[in-house]
Parts: sequence; structure tokens; C-alpha cells
Amino acid sequence: MIFFMGRKKRRTRKLNGAGSITKLSGNRSKPWIVRGPAEIQIDGTVKRPIIGYYATSEDAEIALSMYKVKPYNIDEKNTTLGELYELWLVDKSKEIAPQSLQIYTRAWENHLLHLENRPIRELKYSHYQSVFTGKTKAVTKVIKTILKSLYSIALKNEIVDRDISQTLDISKIEVNKFARTLFDNGLVQSIRKISNTDYHKLKETADMVLILLYTGMRSAEIRTVKITDIYLEENYMTGGVKTNAGKNRIIPIHPKVREIVERYYNENKNYLFEGPKGIYAIGDATFKRRYYQLQEELGFTHNRHSTRHTFITRMQQVGISESKLKKIVGHKSKDVTDGIYTHYTPEDLLTEIKKLDYDD
Repeated sequence: MIFFMGRKKRRTRKLNGAGSITKLSGNRSKPWIVRGPAEIQIDGTVKRPIIGYYATSEDAEIALSMYKVKPYNIDEKNTTLGELYELWLVDKSKEIAPQSLQIYTRAWENHLLHLENRPIRELKYSHYQSVFTGKTKAVTKVIKTILKSLYSIALKNEIVDRDISQTLDISKIEVNKFARTLFDNGLVQSIRKISNTDYHKLKETADMVLILLYTGMRSAEIRTVKITDIYLEENYMTGGVKTNAGKNRIIPIHPKVREIVERYYNENKNYLFEGPKGIYAIGDATFKRRYYQLQEELGFTHNRHSTRHTFITRMQQVGISESKLKKIVGHKSKDVTDGIYTHYTPEDLLTEIKKLDYDD
């Protein structure tokens, strides 16, 4: 018996002036966007009205056909919050790195998705403010940023006449970022064991944590350290974030992590630790997720800032001067003369940092 495979149906290109149907990238509940024919505005600009977003290509074809019979504009229809979000997301994905985009998509999925099919005209202050209840300050800031962007689009298209997002109250709940829990020698050695294991899925994360423990760097600093700021021959890096005292400071490379730095060092790279595409530095969301995986693997609860607290505490225990310690970690000195007249070479700081040892 001979079987004939059916030919896959090809989508035909629409004629000029007939509108368009496009499938958006990513995992979306309604990936098909339908636009009407281009319209010339009074000011001479060309506008292609968005008809809507649809789950299947068949639904999109039907919507475009109905539009041809009775055209309507996004300005005149009951545009939903979800439709505006999809429109905003397309443009936003072109402006920021994928890792950063995940912060917004996660906030939408976790906190606003239940409102996606509601017309934005019908949504009130109470709908949004109830979402903020019990959330942290950081989370509500992200949610408000999304809503502010969606209302900006809606205002420009005269879908709404006021921006409700401006009236929303940011939560005052702060996350306790600075839990004072120290890494003991046994835990550091367990992390070292993963670092020494070839092809371990958390090897890179373990390497980053070890550098944090031996340098006192912030997690944002190790993620974004550039290749051009590493001086292997002199055993130090420059960099830092957050404060004037913390930026562009000398960070000695401890002998215990020098091999790790050398392993990732490549003059053809931009950053010591790069994201999946090798263009941007590893995003905070990615590092945070991997750090959680390391916590689960080894059974500890210390947050990322605890690496910095551990370093500072251990350096104080070996007798480093307060002045030198502040230079290394980027803390501002309260002593004006110390900040202006006291200068240390990379060798001076390296000598002090060598006193730190988690293997004792």
C-alpha cells in the first residue's frame, strides 16, 4: 500500500492594503497579531491599526476578514489589558536584554495575568491596588512600571482618558536583604568541591560564589566585571557599583580564586561571566535562580549578601586595618583625611587579603 503525505498548507502573503497576520515569538497564549491596512494620518504619518491578538492562525484570519467587512480601530474597541501588554512587550523586547525582560514577564504572569481579558476602560484603582497587597516594595515597583507603560499606550490611542497607574501606592514592605549569616569553612569547602567537579551543572555558580567569598564583591559586581578591568599580572581587578567609594576601586585577586578567574578570562569576551548569548553579562534573575539551585544542592539558606558579610567579618578577625578593609570592599571612610591622603597599592591590599583562608 502506498501512502501519500499531505502537503503542508502554506500561508499566502496578503496583498498590499489587505492587512497582515504575524506570529509573535515566544510562548504566548495569543501569539497571532492582526493589523489592518496602513492608514495615512492627518499629520502625514502612516498608522497600521491593531485589530487584536489571537490563539490560532484560523482565528486571526477570521478576525481580519470581519475587519474588512466592518473596520474598527484600536481606539474604538474594548481593548484589553492583555492586548496592550502584548503590544508593549514587542517593543520592550527590542530595547533590553532577555534576562531583564524576564523580570517584567514574570511579574505579569504572577500578578496581572488574571486581568488580561478585561477591557482597560473597565479596570479601576481597586483592581490594581489589591494586587499590591502583601507584595514587597521591589515587586510592586515592577508591576507599576508595567501598568504605567500600558496606560501610556492607551492614552496615546485615546482608549482611556486618565492614567490610573499614577495613583497606585507602592508597598512599603522591604525584603531583609542583609541576614547576618556567615559561611563556615565546611560550607565553603563544599562549594569548592562543586567548583572542582568538571561538567557539574552548578560549577559556574560555585565559581562565582567563591570569588565573592574571597573578594567581598557584591553579586552585581561579580556579574558585571569586564575583561578590560582585570589585570592578571598584577593580581587585581577594578570595578564596583552603588557608591562613589565602591566604584572603580582596586579588588585584589586572592590566590585561592586566581585559577577560577583565569579559567573564564578571555580577551575576546566582554565580561568575565556572560549570559547564554555571550553578549551581555549574566542577568541578576539568572544568577539568583542558579544561586537558589546551589542552596538546594548543599542545603544552606544564606543569601547572596552573606558572602560579603562573611568576607568582611573574616578579614576583621585576621586583623586587617579598617582603612584597608574599606578600600577593598568599597565602603566610604568617615575619616576625611583617611579618604583623601591614604593610598594603598594593589600589592598592599593583596598582602592583607592573603591572610584570609577558609581551609583552616
